[in-house]
Amino acid sequence: MLTYTPPVTRASASDYTRPWLLLLLVFVWLWPGVFHRDLWTPGEPYLFSTIEQWHLNSWALPSLFGEPNWSASPLYVWLGAAAQYAFSPHIMDQYEATRLVSVLFMLLGFLCIGGAGRQFFGRKQGRTAVLILLGCPGLLVPGHFINSVSVLFAGAAMCCYGFSLANRRVMMASLMLGGGWVILSLSGSLFWSWLLMLLSLVMACVPVWRSRRFYLVLLISWLWAWPLMLMWPLALHQTNAAAFNQWWQYYALYPFGGLRSIHFDFSLGYYLKNLIWFAFPAWPLAIWTLTNRHHRHSAWGILSLWWLAFTLIALGAAVEQLQNLLVMCLPPLAILSMAQLDRLRRGASAFLNWFGIMAFGFLALFLWLGFAAMNYGWPARLAERAMYFSPYYHYNVNYFPLIVACVLTPLWLRAITRQHIRGRQAVTNWAAGVILVWSLLLTLFLPWLDAAKSARPVVEQMQAALTPAQQQALREGKDCIGVNARETSIRIAWQQYSWLTLQPDQPQCHYQLMERHPAEAAAAGWEEIWSGARPREKHNIIGLWVRTTPSRESR
Repeated sequence: MLTYTPPVTRASASDYTRPWLLLLLVFVWLWPGVFHRDLWTPGEPYLFSTIEQWHLNSWALPSLFGEPNWSASPLYVWLGAAAQYAFSPHIMDQYEATRLVSVLFMLLGFLCIGGAGRQFFGRKQGRTAVLILLGCPGLLVPGHFINSVSVLFAGAAMCCYGFSLANRRVMMASLMLGGGWVILSLSGSLFWSWLLMLLSLVMACVPVWRSRRFYLVLLISWLWAWPLMLMWPLALHQTNAAAFNQWWQYYALYPFGGLRSIHFDFSLGYYLKNLIWFAFPAWPLAIWTLTNRHHRHSAWGILSLWWLAFTLIALGAAVEQLQNLLVMCLPPLAILSMAQLDRLRRGASAFLNWFGIMAFGFLALFLWLGFAAMNYGWPARLAERAMYFSPYYHYNVNYFPLIVACVLTPLWLRAITRQHIRGRQAVTNWAAGVILVWSLLLTLFLPWLDAAKSARPVVEQMQAALTPAQQQALREGKDCIGVNARETSIRIAWQQYSWLTLQPDQPQCHYQLMERHPAEAAAAGWEEIWSGARPREKHNIIGLWVRTTPSRESR
C-alpha cells in the first residue's frame, strides 16, 4: 500500500539562532574598559570634571571652572551626577559610576536598533542588527569612555525604532520618535534633532510612507516632543541669560556653530575615509543590499537612504572633523546591512569570515606577545617599544583580568571552527573577533594604557620632587602653587590626582605650575625645580617654578 511521506523540511537559519549567545556577546562587549582605570586624555577629564562641578553652578549650564562647557551634553551631565550620587563611593568609584551612563545609552541604542530590525524584517531578525553593531569598531570608544557621543547614538536609535513602529503601534512609535528627538536635543546641539525632524517630514511626502497612521505618529510626536525640547533652553535662559545668548548665537547648531555664526566647510573626504573602518562590516553589507532594486524602493530602504544622505551631506559640510559623529550613520547602515545577510553569497561570507579570523587572530597573538614583553621582557624588541610608548609603566599583573583573557581566547578559537559558514555566522564571528581584541586590550594592557593615558604619573612625579619641608608648608597653607586659569588640563589633573590645591591667577604664590615649550626657560626671578610631561608629549612640558626674588606683595 502506497503511503504519503511528507518531505523533510530543513530548518531555516533563524531557527538555529541562540538568544543567549547574543546576550553573552553584548555583556562581554559592554564592560571592558569601564572599571579600574583613571580618566584618559583627551576627552574624559573635561567631561568628568564638568559633571563633578555640576552642583557648583546653575543646574542648566554645564560648566568647567566657572566657564560654560558647550561640548558637554546636559543630559549626560545630569545622569552622570545622578550616577555618582547613587553608586559612589560605596559601590564603585566616581569614574566607574560616570562611565555607567555611556553603558546605559549604548544598551538603549542596541535595544532600539534590535527592535527596529524586528519590526522591519520579522521575529528574530533584530538580533542580526545588534550583531552588526557589535562588530563596528567605531562604537568601542563611545560605548566605554566618558563622552557625549553615546547620547547621539541612543537618540538616533530611538528615532529609528519609532519609524519602524509607525504603521503598527501609533502611541509607542510616537513615544520613541519624539523621545529620540528630545534626547538628541539634550546633546547640547539642536542640529541633529532638527535634521531627523526634517527627515520625518520628507518621509511623509514619500508614497510608500504615506498613511494615516504615520501622519498621526508625526502629529503626536511633534506635539509632545517640542515642549520637552524647549525646556532646557528656556531653563538656561531663565537661570543665565548671557550664557543662553552665547549658546544660541555660537553653539546651538553644532557642528556648524550657532544661529548667528553658521560656518560651512568641506569635510566629506574625512568622514568617508573614516567611515571605512568605523562602520565595517556594515557598509559593505549595506551596498550588497542596495544591489537589489526592490529593496531600494521599500519603506525601510527609502528611510535608510534618505537618512544616510542627510547625515553625510551634513557631515560633509561641517567645520568640525570628529569621527565619533559617524555614529549618526550607524542605525540606517545596520538596517540596510541586515536585510540581505541570509542571502549573502557563500564566497562573500567565507571571505568575511576568513578576513576576520586572520585580522583578529594576528591582533590577539600580538597582544599576548605584547603582554609577555611589557611584563617579562620577551620578545626584547617588543619590550623596548612598550617601554618607549608607556615609560611610566611598571610590572603590574592582575590575575583576574588575566583569567578572563585566558577564557575568552579559547572560546573565540572554538567559535571560528564552525563549518558551513553563512552570512549570519560570518557576522557573529566578526563581532566575536572585535570583542576578543577589545577585551584583551582592556584586560592585559589596562595598566600599561593607564600609565600612558592618565595624568596621574606626572602629578605624582611633581609631588615627589617637593621636599618634606615644602610639602608641609603647602599642607598648612603657609605657601601656595599658582597656575594660569586658562591651563584647564593642568587644573583638572591636579584636582583629580593630587592633594595639592592650585591657585588660579595668583602671582603672589611662591610656586607656579607652568605649561611651556621644551626650548623655553624659566622667567627672570624664577627657577625651575621640576619638569615633566605625559609619554610622547614633545611640545608641551609642565614645569614647577619657584620664586628666587621676593614678590612685590611680600615686600
